[in-house]
Amino acid sequence: MTIHQYQKRCSKEYISSIKFPKENTYLYGNPVNTVVPIETAIGKVMVIGPNPAAKLYFVSNIPDVPLCDVTAPFSIEPYFDGTRVRSSFTGQEFNEIILETLEIKRQECWLTSLVKVFLFDDDHVKKYQRLSMEIKENRSRYKEYANKSLQWIRDEIEIANPYVIILLGPEVISSLLLMSEEEAMEAMTGKVIEKKIIWKNSNFICLPPPGVILDRSARNPWPRKFAMKIGPTAMKEIQRLKSQPTL
Repeated sequence: MTIHQYQKRCSKEYISSIKFPKENTYLYGNPVNTVVPIETAIGKVMVIGPNPAAKLYFVSNIPDVPLCDVTAPFSIEPYFDGTRVRSSFTGQEFNEIILETLEIKRQECWLTSLVKVFLFDDDHVKKYQRLSMEIKENRSRYKEYANKSLQWIRDEIEIANPYVIILLGPEVISSLLLMSEEEAMEAMTGKVIEKKIIWKNSNFICLPPPGVILDRSARNPWPRKFAMKIGPTAMKEIQRLKSQPTL
């Protein structure tokens, strides 16, 4: 299967394959669609996040109201949100925290998400209620949608053939590596984990998500852990794998 064939099939079939309600829409009727991988480097680094963000707007004095899909996983496309020019926090944080620390260029990556649709959390529901629209919270169904999305990620891995796969966050790690979220938290060390996916062993590196690394609250240990050990370890592992001859 070519990249283009996969993108077309994913765009057409993904939502029905995970039994995601087609009637889900944003505030002004924009449908919640599949966010298909666009940046698709072959034979290099694959990065898998939990699910795509949405474009957030300032509506009736309410900030950060999701109104439509982003154009791609980890998108950094600029847009005007009603008060200022901005881009997705997810994409910005990913560039600044993950790529810069690991010394990876964005064009060297296949960027994707395990669940390929935006999910509404309780905060989004409350904002929509203030804007006189009822929506259903579905972020709590993440695990269900993730399990139904595994075949799509396996297809991407087969096409991309990456030398390393970076998994961001315990939800992604537990789903892909078949472990509990507690075990997934312990796996976020930056060290390579080998696991057979499809037809060969793949090299996985498990990292905390960028938003957690940027959270500077006193009780959050991850910024220091990432700066002092996890990030440097992951960078060395990626350099080691990159220097190995390919078969």
